[in-house]
Amino acid sequence: MRIPLPIFIAFVHLVSGFLFADELINQQVNQLHSIVTESEKGTNDRVIVGDDPSWLFLRSELSHVAKGRFWEKNWKDVSVSGEDPLPIFLSLNEMLKSIGVQFIYVPVPPKVCIYPDKFTKKISLKDKIINASPFLDKLRMGGIKVIDIEPLLMKERWSNGSQSYCMTDSHPSPWTCELIAEQIAQEIRGSDWVNDSAKKSKLKFVRSEPLKLSIKGDLIPDENRDDWEAELLEVMRAGIRGEVGIESVSPDDSSSPVIVLGDSHTLIFHEGGDMLMTRAGAVDHLQEKIGFKVFLAASRGSSSQALRQIYKGPEFWKGKKVLVWLSSVRELTQERRWLKLPRLPR
Repeated sequence: MRIPLPIFIAFVHLVSGFLFADELINQQVNQLHSIVTESEKGTNDRVIVGDDPSWLFLRSELSHVAKGRFWEKNWKDVSVSGEDPLPIFLSLNEMLKSIGVQFIYVPVPPKVCIYPDKFTKKISLKDKIINASPFLDKLRMGGIKVIDIEPLLMKERWSNGSQSYCMTDSHPSPWTCELIAEQIAQEIRGSDWVNDSAKKSKLKFVRSEPLKLSIKGDLIPDENRDDWEAELLEVMRAGIRGEVGIESVSPDDSSSPVIVLGDSHTLIFHEGGDMLMTRAGAVDHLQEKIGFKVFLAASRGSSSQALRQIYKGPEFWKGKKVLVWLSSVRELTQERRWLKLPRLPR
């Protein structure tokens, strides 16, 4: 069958467009790799300063992005652990499914993917830096619910103007923490067990009015910290109303139907101290949005290590409905050792 000429021309243009896009992405990955490699000659082995000097970036996150299509390569070459995390996630999903628990994965995209212009002028803001969507699709095909917030962050960067990442910290802003909470709540809200748990809860959650928070993030070198200008963020707290404002509600209910497991992205703006604030993290806002306490299993350095906190017996797993795994997407290649999975009761 002869293909009409206009259709053939359109097809050629489409294929050419894909090839051009692939070549552009390859150029961007090569540029990132060159910048990361060159910066290794510097004195700070953890932080890379962007072309906009008020923006600081985590080296391990940039190293992850600079690997390009990591899911197409040999894991022994692209992964610090040398392991493909896909079978680990899929195995956990099968375990959870066997006891009636839904697995929700929320990967937090790299800062450079949302703010490439702040990192280097060599990459146009209109260009799309490669992301992990094809790998996330593999998780979806395995039955895992994936909440990909990267498209939302890109869209809101333009329409809302809200700053989605901290300039001087390795974590997203309070605004993004609340967005993550809302996306998780949307996924589970309306279920009978959510409504029942909210009715049984004696806590009346509220949100504060917007507050201004001045921070100096974890990426500022110690020798420059005193002189570094603090950045100002807008933040809203969530908890219960107390005598002097919003009181914190600890996410420590071992009988809760919801487990939130993850790395420091579950602790930022929640734990206080070097996590910058309390009562404004993703778990704080999630509890307010669903109306009851959750159980938080968190480890600062590695979400995989947080699995230790759910090595529990049958009583703990009784009534569990959802496990939310919230962590940086860079862990897919930068995790040093994936922890052995828990033995879940059947």
